[in-house]
Amino acid sequence: MAAFDPNMFTTPFQLTKSLHRDVYEAIDPANPTLKATGKVVLVTGAAGGLGSAIAKAWSSAEARGIILVGRDNNKLEVIAATLDIPTLIASGSIADEVDVKSIFTESVEKFGTVDVVINTAGGMDPNSLIGEVEPAKWWDDFEVHVKGTYNLIHHLIKTTSGKGTFINLVSLSATLLAPGLSSYSSAKIAAIKLGEYIDLEQPNIRTFSVHPGIVEAEGGRGAVVDNFTPFAKDKQALTAGLTLYLQKPKADFLRGGFISTNWDVEEMEKHKDEIVEGKLLKLAFLGAKLGAEGHPWKN
Repeated sequence: MAAFDPNMFTTPFQLTKSLHRDVYEAIDPANPTLKATGKVVLVTGAAGGLGSAIAKAWSSAEARGIILVGRDNNKLEVIAATLDIPTLIASGSIADEVDVKSIFTESVEKFGTVDVVINTAGGMDPNSLIGEVEPAKWWDDFEVHVKGTYNLIHHLIKTTSGKGTFINLVSLSATLLAPGLSSYSSAKIAAIKLGEYIDLEQPNIRTFSVHPGIVEAEGGRGAVVDNFTPFAKDKQALTAGLTLYLQKPKADFLRGGFISTNWDVEEMEKHKDEIVEGKLLKLAFLGAKLGAEGHPWKN
């Protein structure tokens, strides 16, 4: 029997030779170069494992304030009690524009502005088979992951006059084909493409689409896929630290693109010109080579 490889769903998707499944110095909240002094950050899905880890990382980095967004106030209050910075708890669903508008209004009333939005809201149903799941249920993923994303970016733009940083958690499953994931995967690939459009149409909004890996205790984010549990080795702190790195100007070469939390940021920095010029982190249309001569067939 072949040896079990916990990286078998991570290594094949590496942009960088170096692979990380836990926080490292370049993205460590304790790294003084990642201080978030003066910044106000809004975190959706903050009651979940990733959301709470991100909140704690920004508290450690001495952000000026944080807005915890979710639908479980009791959990949000517990998380808020662990933070060392001013905190606002805001209830609502990102799929509801009225809720989102209210959340930004409350945030501005307390802090004056919002500098960074980190969207971790949403879950998944890995059993949404076409023809079996009802249309309204199938569409739920688009309500949260696409409409919800647009609601957030729209009101960030309105709140800040088109300035700020938007970090959207997406998923590598957007690029995969697996039974039961038609809704989730399609919604996530749409969210990634939306990120590219934000970068194109709103040049003063720094936007990033981040795959958080296969996270330990993924149930904290609302989804558990039993078949992937043996491969769920990525620490929540890994994604949390990456969001601190992405707030900094040195991450601008990654704007508009898809980034995996497993990839090494310093290795990417060394190859940033190639990443930008080759559009290595942007969605491609097809694997085929299109042109006047047609695709170069093998035979």
